[in-house]
Amino acid sequence: MSTIADLRLTPLNISRTTGFVCGHVIVEIDTDDGLLGVGEMSDLQHLPRFHPDIDDLTSTLRAMLLGADIWDANQLTGLLAEAFPPAGALYDKGAVIRCGVDLALWDLRGKATGRSVTSLLGGAVRPSLPVAYPIFRQRSEADVEANLELVAARLDAGFSMFRVYVGGDLGLDEEFLRRLRERFEQAIQIKSLDFSNLLDAPAATRFIERTRDVDYALVEAPAHEGDVTGLAEVRRRTLIPVSEHVYDARSALRLVAERAVDVFNVGLFALGGITPAQQVIAIADAARLDTLIGTTQELSIGTAAAAHLGVATVSARVAADPVGPLLYDGDVVTEPVTYRQGHLAPPPGPGLGMSLDARQLQQAAGPLRWEAGSGSVIDRVGAQT
Repeated sequence: MSTIADLRLTPLNISRTTGFVCGHVIVEIDTDDGLLGVGEMSDLQHLPRFHPDIDDLTSTLRAMLLGADIWDANQLTGLLAEAFPPAGALYDKGAVIRCGVDLALWDLRGKATGRSVTSLLGGAVRPSLPVAYPIFRQRSEADVEANLELVAARLDAGFSMFRVYVGGDLGLDEEFLRRLRERFEQAIQIKSLDFSNLLDAPAATRFIERTRDVDYALVEAPAHEGDVTGLAEVRRRTLIPVSEHVYDARSALRLVAERAVDVFNVGLFALGGITPAQQVIAIADAARLDTLIGTTQELSIGTAAAAHLGVATVSARVAADPVGPLLYDGDVVTEPVTYRQGHLAPPPGPGLGMSLDARQLQQAAGPLRWEAGSGSVIDRVGAQT
């Protein structure tokens, strides 16, 4: 038996390449037999516009978890869900908290057995995940030009698949899509148009029908949040596969019952970690749906967890989204995750395969904050995000 002896939370602020500062919390869990597990509460810069009190959260988690056996997964998952219940929304900060702890527990179990998280999940069904690089929304003509150059640069770096955010200025969105296809032709694949729930279903349908000749594989969140009927209508009318984020098993069941989607977007940050994600993946398997591994753009710890889950998930046939380590100016591990020819493989070694860099952690540490003018949680301010 290996029991939890201590827990630490380190808040930190790391800039994206555009200068937008994102808050994260690194979780460290010690056991009585000398193991250290690490997790990540990822990218907290989303509405609602508040951050957790880290000292209070640390005390709460210590009171809940100290003395618990790391293998009592059912009990620990239940405790976390009771303390931080699902809110039924994409950027549920309770789910982000649960995720950070859950990842550290999986890391500990791997280290206790000398096995990777991939192995604990049943072993790899693919060596790596194809990844779609995100192209954020066009706010101006200058963004169109900048994003075309960004695609060219990422193509040179080995990425040939892209996810394009749309739903702001639809005229600019269409201009970008058409110029993208004209310039790069079949050298690139457009995995999806990501509407991020910004448009209602009829407006999203009209845009899809107007641009379907551009050739993209699926559309994501093409209705207002929670409008499952709207998602089903987009899917029926356009005949383009639809994906949507899943918040918990109940939301997954509703999407299946209403035949609203073809793909579950499985984001660890939205579900509360690997353990609850397994429930959603089981529902996808039963319904014969595909899954894709989603993201809020984590640092390397959270990205490594996504990679382990993705390579061990049969239904994860759609290109994944995590590219956070390429979007930030820094990280807090000794060896960040790497991308090769547009693919992400889980790091080697036991657990998540991640080791903290004490110097980088100390440099980035500081109270979570919202900076003036940082109210946008959709595009992260700029074409080069």
